[in-house]
Amino acid sequence: MRIYKDILTGDEMFTDSSKINLVDDCLYEVVCQHVTRKDGDIVLAGSNPSAEEADEGTDDAITSGLDLVLNQRLVETSFNKADYMNYLKGYTKSLADKWKEEGKSDEEIAEAKVKLTEAVKKIRPRLSEVSYYMGESANPDGMVALLDYRDNPDGSGETAYMLFFKHGLEEEKV
Repeated sequence: MRIYKDILTGDEMFTDSSKINLVDDCLYEVVCQHVTRKDGDIVLAGSNPSAEEADEGTDDAITSGLDLVLNQRLVETSFNKADYMNYLKGYTKSLADKWKEEGKSDEEIAEAKVKLTEAVKKIRPRLSEVSYYMGESANPDGMVALLDYRDNPDGSGETAYMLFFKHGLEEEKV
């Protein structure tokens, strides 16, 4: 399994258990599923609870939401378009400082900044329609992922997906 962590905060942002698509070598597009879970319920694939474990009529706490948000304990936050663009300026500077600290060359840093700029140009028109999510620590200096929806090609509804900047993540194999 691969875990993708925010390089500034160490927060786990997503894993390879979801469908991942790398767009323009800069944005990870991670598909999300709507799920409903009973708190404390752990269901293993292929398991069959016995009759003794059947529902006894108690009120269980139910949690519904997107699997990625629930699994990684992402925290929703809010931005307007102008605030998010201001956030990106500081975030990009923090990333550049981190890249220098990691020993990346000036050319690598310049190339990453160009890719980030191109990615921002693509997502900017949708900023008023997306939801914003931070890592579990809710550190304002870390990455803010974008949740968006698109219509399914077969007309069967919408698919939720989140966007993450590739250059702000480190991949850990576990």
